[in-house]
Formats: sequence, C-alpha cells, structure tokens
Amino acid sequence: MWIKICGITNEADAVNISNLGADALGFILSTDSPRRVDVRKAKKVTCALRSEEIMAKKKVSIVGVFVNEELERVLDATEELAPDYIQLSGDEDAEYIRKIKTMLSKDIKIIKTIRIKDNTGLVGNTHREMQRLRRFADFLLVDTFKKDLYGGTGKSFRWDITKDWGLELPIILSGGLNSENVRQAINLVKPFGVDASSRLEIYPGKKDLEKVKKFIEIVRASRGEKNKGEH
Repeated sequence: MWIKICGITNEADAVNISNLGADALGFILSTDSPRRVDVRKAKKVTCALRSEEIMAKKKVSIVGVFVNEELERVLDATEELAPDYIQLSGDEDAEYIRKIKTMLSKDIKIIKTIRIKDNTGLVGNTHREMQRLRRFADFLLVDTFKKDLYGGTGKSFRWDITKDWGLELPIILSGGLNSENVRQAINLVKPFGVDASSRLEIYPGKKDLEKVKKFIEIVRASRGEKNKGEH
C-alpha cells in the first residue's frame, strides 16, 4: 500500500516522515493553501531528503502538487524540483494532461485528482470521466468535493460511492483520512494507495509526527505489511 503524506512545508517534517516509512511526500506549489511552499523552499527540503544519509535508509518519492496552473509554470517548477510525480488537483481536462505528458520526462508519473460529491446520481458520470482521464494519467486520486477548495478539506466523502474502484482503476484515496478511519476506507475502496494531510497536523503546515506514525502503522497493518520505516 503506497502512502503519501501531503502538505509538507519544512525539512524536519520531511526527514522525520520519510524515516517513519512514508512512500511519498507532497509539496503544494499552487493555490492560496496555508501549506503552499515556493519551488525554492521545496527544493531545499528535497535536497535534504536526497542526501546520502537519508537515501541510505529509504528513498522517498517527491510529488509536486499544482492547481489549474499554466503549462509553462508547471514545466519550469518540474525542471527545478525534479519530482517523481506531478499531481494535478484542479480542473485540468484530458487535453491538458495529454499536453503536459508529452512535455515531461517519461520517468515522471502523473496523478490526476477527482473530487467526489456525495451524490450517487453522479457516480456513473464521474466513473466515465475517470476512464477518459486514465488514458493520460498514471494514477487517479479521489478526494472530497468542496466548492472553491482544491484539497485540504479535512473531510471525507462517502467511500461506498467508490466501493471497489481500486480493483479496476489505479486509485489513490484521499479526503479526511486519519488513523481512525483509514482501515475502513481501504477495505471499501481497495485503492493502490492513500494520501493524508490536514487530519495529521498540529496546525496547517506542521505535521503531528505521532499521528503520522500511527496512520502509517495502521495502513501497513491493514494489508499485513511491515512498516517500511522499521529497521
């Protein structure tokens, strides 16, 4: 089970969370989120993560998160930061994803966020849209819909709406996840991975390491995995 902790803003959290066993760390490079960091600061943090000491323990992937950005800015930031994944969390359509995919290195994977409304009548349309986006996106991240807010809601959607979607689509599950609810969410959706942020914080941009540790342990236990942070 792939685990991403998003909204990283500082070196201490990045190094500690990497050592706790997270697979990926997300850096929000767009929007007016309180967790936003500029590319220069994100690069400083990722350089610390990629030091020999950290890499000797475990390689953690870097995810650059963008929302409705101009293509050129995404490309410039990607060249500077050299992430492993690009996450598009706005209203980007299939054509936008197609264009950016042709411009990026083939080694960089694309994650496209889909915001889910608690309305069973929209499930069919959402599922068909995800099938279209899947032609160009490597992974589909499902998050909670909230008007004018692209992520970081701290709220969960009805997981039963997306029951078993992970069996046919490369789903990353997000939206108000913490150690108390993630096991149930995984059992319903059966995703490739999970993504958490605001429910694991002391305050916006500062992670609670005890909450992160417990979250990672429960996710690993839900699939009978050994925590990758254990040595």
